[in-house]
Amino acid sequence: MITYAESIQRPDAAIFQGYCHLPLDRCVAHIKERLEASDYRTHEVYGSRGESIVNKDSRDSKAITPKHDEDLAFYMYEAVLAYFEQNFAARSSDSLVLAQHEFFAYPRGVGLKMHSDDHALTADGKVLARDEHRGITAILYLNSEFTGGQINFPKQDVSIEPKAGKLVIFPSNKNFRHEVRPILSGWRYSYQRIYGVLKTDGKNVGFA
Repeated sequence: MITYAESIQRPDAAIFQGYCHLPLDRCVAHIKERLEASDYRTHEVYGSRGESIVNKDSRDSKAITPKHDEDLAFYMYEAVLAYFEQNFAARSSDSLVLAQHEFFAYPRGVGLKMHSDDHALTADGKVLARDEHRGITAILYLNSEFTGGQINFPKQDVSIEPKAGKLVIFPSNKNFRHEVRPILSGWRYSYQRIYGVLKTDGKNVGFA
């Protein structure tokens, strides 16, 4: 199945790398507070056959509900919108909608095996399916006090070193499969927002 977002993706769609100059200290402080309070869920990611792709050599990774930061949310939306307009054959009636957003905390030993971001478990918790609400992934790295954790895109021959303030944007589909190398020391904090494309045809409104 090809989702609408994938069907309008330009053949030369690229991986965006930029820098956010907004202060990120509040995000890091919020993550640390939630970790200390044990207010998080275990972050699990699944491959195309429903298998776990989280490489957990030591402890689990943590997913944390973000504290609202209007400036940061607007900055990331504007960056994704510009990326969408440059890398997709969008129509004037198409718009972006937020499908998922979370802070992630990866301790030493945690990484992600090869995957794409448009898969999710169905309601029964067993069968994996393409999630049509996931079209574009944006990852903002919040700190630099760690080693390892590079994100690699083999098909594009791109390897990205995560540093505080670096923003990475790419399509969520199988053409941009990627892996995250295990963290070697420290904790890696990141903010991920995944957007879908809202397709509007007259009275027919739905996710791409």
